[in-house]
Amino acid sequence: MSSVHSFASTTTDRTIHDLLRNVFSYAEAEHRPDEIPIKTDWQELATSLSPSLEEQSSDEDDTPPSTASAGDVFGDEFCRSYGQFSRTSHMGILDPSYEVFKSQHGHGALIYKIKNRTLVVAGDPLCPPEYFQSLLAELRQFRRTRGLRVAFMNVSETFARFGRAQGWDVFKFGRERVLNPLTNQVLLRKGGAGKRIISRNRFLLDPKRGGLTVGIYAPGVTGVETERESELQRLYDEWREDRDKNPRAQAFVTKYDIFSHPDITLFLYAQGQDGTIKGFAGLRSLCAHGGFQIDPCVASRSAPGGTTDMLVVAAMTLLRRSGISYLSLGYEPSRDLEGVSGQKRVWAGLARSGYGRVMQSIPLSGKKQYNDKFRPDEELSSDVYVVLPSKSFLLPVQQAVAVMHVANIQIRRLLPLR
Repeated sequence: MSSVHSFASTTTDRTIHDLLRNVFSYAEAEHRPDEIPIKTDWQELATSLSPSLEEQSSDEDDTPPSTASAGDVFGDEFCRSYGQFSRTSHMGILDPSYEVFKSQHGHGALIYKIKNRTLVVAGDPLCPPEYFQSLLAELRQFRRTRGLRVAFMNVSETFARFGRAQGWDVFKFGRERVLNPLTNQVLLRKGGAGKRIISRNRFLLDPKRGGLTVGIYAPGVTGVETERESELQRLYDEWREDRDKNPRAQAFVTKYDIFSHPDITLFLYAQGQDGTIKGFAGLRSLCAHGGFQIDPCVASRSAPGGTTDMLVVAAMTLLRRSGISYLSLGYEPSRDLEGVSGQKRVWAGLARSGYGRVMQSIPLSGKKQYNDKFRPDEELSSDVYVVLPSKSFLLPVQQAVAVMHVANIQIRRLLPLR
């Protein structure tokens, strides 16, 4: 069983737990006939959970049973930083191969992985922009004692702007796609959006036809259900096994320890009439946006077609009832590097050429087509960047290779295609 960390260890970080409690409390709220019903075995608890943050901020210990405090593992500094600044790019916290760097002076924290003698930071530093310099100065001392360079991947425009000001190489390489459950055209059935999805959902939820039901599991609220987690884990492992058979599908994919942080995660699952789970979606809280990211969203080998689509709509339904307007679908890597800035024009050309060769060998169009059918909100969606610091006379090849390793891109894909 995976190690388990709780983010409800400090008063500041209870806001994460409150967010999950609020969403969970609406799981079995009265729904319209055209909405997906979401069931929970904890109906009594769900109805007793007040959506009022004022009522929830008591001094009682809300830490669920069978969990350890994240403060014991990461320290309260990281918990506070994550509780204020977490974004989709910090999903690496569910990957045990990532590590955490914490400021010794209260300047924040960051998540990283070391590859090719380079410390690759995942996402923006978990701190206000005015603390970037101070936090990175501490990180510089940490790196120098270990002989490491640094790179940043999946960062926002805010950090990209900071990188440009330092004269670093900045590449726009993708876009985060986001759904707004409060205005989503598919969910509200506007303009004929999502007709096929809605029709399929009716079939799947009909007891006489598809026979699926949707349930919710929130271990950070209700406590751990070992049998439920074992079944979800088996399904996830099965999905990973099938995906691992296709090396072309591995780029930009992270392997998660899905139950490692119950206080920031809840799960929606589709269950067949025989009681087996046919698919599930993990929802992780994103405190910087007051919303969630949906990932992973997977179906079993025996699941009927359209199961994952139904789970996405169910997630929007749940968040809409809770008044939450942000549901990230994750990143779509671009076919070409855009917005390249820095001092090295030769390097920019080489980077574009190499990236283009890599993208030719990776099936990306399917992800965009899949996301498009849910009608993402382009005003909420945003660009993501790679930032490579280096001295003015050196090309950041070492850092670029490290980023490719972290993204599971095989170096041989840079060779000319034949």
